[in-house]
Amino acid sequence: MGVSNRRTGTQGRINKKLLALHFSSSASTYDSHAALQREIAWQLVDWAAPRLSFPGGAPPRALDIGCGTGFLTGFLLDRIRPDSLVAIDIAGGMLIRTRELDAHRTVRLVQADGECLPFAPGSFELVASSTAFQWFASPAESLARICRTLAPAGRLVFATLGRGTLAELKESYREAAGRMGITLAAGRYGPPLPGEAELVDALKLAGLDQIATECRTKHEFFPSCSHFIHSLKARGANNPNFRPMSIATERRLMSLMSETYERRFTTDGRVYASYEVIFCSCRKGKR
Repeated sequence: MGVSNRRTGTQGRINKKLLALHFSSSASTYDSHAALQREIAWQLVDWAAPRLSFPGGAPPRALDIGCGTGFLTGFLLDRIRPDSLVAIDIAGGMLIRTRELDAHRTVRLVQADGECLPFAPGSFELVASSTAFQWFASPAESLARICRTLAPAGRLVFATLGRGTLAELKESYREAAGRMGITLAAGRYGPPLPGEAELVDALKLAGLDQIATECRTKHEFFPSCSHFIHSLKARGANNPNFRPMSIATERRLMSLMSETYERRFTTDGRVYASYEVIFCSCRKGKR
């Protein structure tokens, strides 16, 4: 069983132009709402560092895919200390923010889609990414492309969101839609996310070996469902597949969804949101 190809059918496609617009627009508010993303980036580096070994102690060339405002970029510089580091993001607004924080201009920033890497085969000894792969439209094919950019025995380390992410939100939408007697398109719930076993299978097919994974569940807490939705949007995590219904239907759906969420997924007076985070380290195989 492999990771599904999301380009099959219109419902599965990721609108990359809209995705880039959402993240660029949220660049100024991202950091104040993205404590979880910062934590995941740090934990990825802390988890992966003991699994990395390079001649001379540090990778000569490293790449950060989906750098955002630079959380992982900074942690790579502090902990892994590559001789050179390239950071890419599909959203130009995010790169502007990263450049503002990189006062010494130690990182080469490139606006690019992580699924269409503009680099020659064998360009990097290390490729890293944190909470970006879940936005890939064709994850299995993209992993194979990433593998090609690795030098022989190069390492790939990443954290991505798994199938259990935002289960409460998805269930609240399903219940609300059921109460209204409507069926929501699959894309309404965001891009399909892989399970840990699916991800491992896809990495093997891409030509990667020495695969190590760890799955962790994390939670966020908010005063209300509306605060939660606002926080998602402030991080650019709007659904790029979203196709609104009529204004009246959309308002009714959101009202019922929020009521359901606060009724079913509240603890100690706060709503909670769950994230399944998959950490992975692997090596480019010899084939």
